[in-house]
Amino acid sequence: MSYESRMLEQLAMPRRAEVQSVLLRTLLKHGGVVKEFAAGEEVVDELADRFRLNPAQRTGALETVYRKENRLKKTLLWHRLLFRAADALATDGLVSRPTQTSRLTGKREWMLTEKGFDEALRILQIPAAEKDSLPIKSYEVQKLVKKLYDFRCAVCGLKINSPDNLCWQVETAHIVPDASFGRDDLFNGIALCRFHHWAFDVGWFSFLDHYKITVSSKVSHLPPDFGRWGDYELIRALTKQQMGIRLPRRRGVYPHINSIRWHRQFIFVNDVPFTL
Repeated sequence: MSYESRMLEQLAMPRRAEVQSVLLRTLLKHGGVVKEFAAGEEVVDELADRFRLNPAQRTGALETVYRKENRLKKTLLWHRLLFRAADALATDGLVSRPTQTSRLTGKREWMLTEKGFDEALRILQIPAAEKDSLPIKSYEVQKLVKKLYDFRCAVCGLKINSPDNLCWQVETAHIVPDASFGRDDLFNGIALCRFHHWAFDVGWFSFLDHYKITVSSKVSHLPPDFGRWGDYELIRALTKQQMGIRLPRRRGVYPHINSIRWHRQFIFVNDVPFTL
C-alpha cells in the first residue's frame, strides 16, 4: 500500500468514486465550471462540508522531502483527493482539464463536457428534456461557437492567437448571461474579442433583429479621451451606418432573435427609441 493510500485509510477519507459523483453534481450547481482545487477556493470548503470532513481530514497533509533542495513539501490530502477525482473524470471524458479549458477560454478551470453534463443529470435524476433550459457551460459548445466564427470577433473582426497556437484572444460570449439563466448553446452565443465582450455585457451596444449593430446613446456623453485606442474609437466606430456583425456561413446557427431581443430589453443602455 502506498503512502498516500495509507493516509487516506488512516483518516477515513471519502472514496474517490464518491468524490467523483459529488464533483459532477457540484459542477452542475456552479454552471459547469469550477476552479482548480487550491487553498482559499470556496468550492474546496464547500465539498468538504458536503462530506462533513472533520478538522483532521481537512488539514491532513502528505509530506515529500526534496533531498537535493533540502526542503519539505506538504500537500493537503483533501486537495490531492479532489484533483485525482477530477482527473479521473477527465480521463473518462466527463470534464475538460484546466490546461484544455485555458486554451479555449483563457481560464484555468475544470469544465463539464456534454457527456459529463448528461451524467450529472442522470445522477441527480433530472429529466434529459430539461437540459436545454439549464444555464450550464459545456466544453464542446464553447469550442464550436469559436470555430463557427473562424476565431474572429463578430464585431471588429480581430483574429489573433498565442505564439504557441494554443489560445485564442476571441471569447465565447453569452447574449443572455449565465446569471439570467441564459442557455449555453449555439443560439445564445457569439464570438467576441475581450473588449467588445465587456462592452456588450455592460450594454454599450446591442444588435437589431437583422444583426446590425446599435450603439447606446450614452456614447455622446463620453469624454473625448474615453474609448480610444490611439486614433481608433473603440465604441464610436460602431456607430457607422448599417454596420453589421460577422456571422457564420450557415444561417441555421445564427444567434437566436429572442436572445438578441432579450439583450436589447434588459442589458442595452439607450435613451433614444430606435427602429428595427
